[in-house]
Parts: sequence; structure tokens; C-alpha cells
Amino acid sequence: MVQNQRKAVEIQARSVDEAIRLALEQLGLPRERVHVEVLVDNVPYGGEALVRVTPIGSGEGARGTVRRPDTQTEAIVKQVVRDLLHAMGFSCTVLAVDNPSIIELGPEDPPTVFIDIHGPHAGMLIGRRGEHLAQLQYLINVLVNRRLPSWTRVIIDVEGYRSRREEALIALAQRVARQVARTKQPVTLEPMPANERRVIHVALRDNPDVETRSSGEGEQRRVTVYPRQA
Repeated sequence: MVQNQRKAVEIQARSVDEAIRLALEQLGLPRERVHVEVLVDNVPYGGEALVRVTPIGSGEGARGTVRRPDTQTEAIVKQVVRDLLHAMGFSCTVLAVDNPSIIELGPEDPPTVFIDIHGPHAGMLIGRRGEHLAQLQYLINVLVNRRLPSWTRVIIDVEGYRSRREEALIALAQRVARQVARTKQPVTLEPMPANERRVIHVALRDNPDVETRSSGEGEQRRVTVYPRQA
């Protein structure tokens, strides 16, 4: 049987759902025959969403092969970040780092550069619940990909904020899982952006007592932890 050779598409729209719908129309495929990666979810902060939709069996990102950015790409990313921070009045150190997350990159993920920013007053770049950081990351992704021939994802952190937030989310997920397993009653968490919801899902995906599902639209989308059905 001939594999589907249609390549992935990246679509920007006013919401994640709208971007997925447009991508499916462009590919001419149903939802169950594609892999969806939310590259940027800036909707809760007044921006837009960017998704990458890859046909299952398209041959892109062959199994076991994680595409890594080369040193030239990393250099371009760091220079874009430095230039933007300088224009904003920040004097910071910009480091390319290894993936600090529990969520490992897979073969269907785009090449990804992880950046950590350090410096005086760098904490101002984070904002309330990471709102400024999300906006900064969105802008940097746009600027970087104007200079590169193919899509590269950039994930921005400031002095390890994302790592600390991830640790807090994992601890929250584990506490809620214990409660749900004990009471057999589902618990719905507060609304979270896509990257934080994903941490909850990954933290509990191998838990034998509970399962997780997302529901809601836009900035009200949240995770509910359910007792796992026998």
C-alpha cells in the first residue's frame, strides 16, 4: 500500500480549533488521520494560535528520528532574541539549552531550540502567570521563522521559570490523582494554556488509577482528572 505522502502544514488562526479546521481542509483529511502539534497558543493573551498538522503515515519525522536544529539555526535564534531584548532595553545573557522538560521531543515534533534568558530585571519578562513570557515567545517564533527556510520552534524560558512551573504542575497533578483515586470523583483543574495542560496529561498518562481529558474553549480550556475505568 502506498503511504500518504502529503507533507505537514502550519496554520495560524484566531484559535487552535480554527487552525486545525483550516489545516484539515487544506490537507483534505479527517481529524483521526493526522497528528496535531500546537506550536504557539497565544490566544489567552490576545494573540493567535499556530499549529502544525502532519498526515499520519506521511513519512515526515520517521519513527525514532528526532530532528534537531543545527548550530547555525541556534545561532540565528540567539541573535534574534538578543536583538529583541536589546530593543526592549534589557541586557541579558541568552543561552541555548537542552530540553529541560519531562516532555521529550518525538519524531513528529519540529526542530526545537530551547532558550533560557538570564540577567538583571529579567523576571519582568515573565509577567503574571507567564503572560509576558508567552507573548515574547510568540513574537520570537515569528521573527525567527522569517529568517529560516523551514519551520523551527523556539521555546523561551527566563531563569528557569518554566522548569519551576512544570515541577509545581507535576506536584499538583500527583496530589489530584491521589484524591481522585481515593474518592472516585473527578476533579477539574483551573484553566491553563496548552503547554501546561500537556504537562498534566504527561505526568498522569501512566497512572493506573486515573485518566485525564481536556475540555472547554480558548482561555477557558482545562484538564479534568477522572478515576480510570476498570
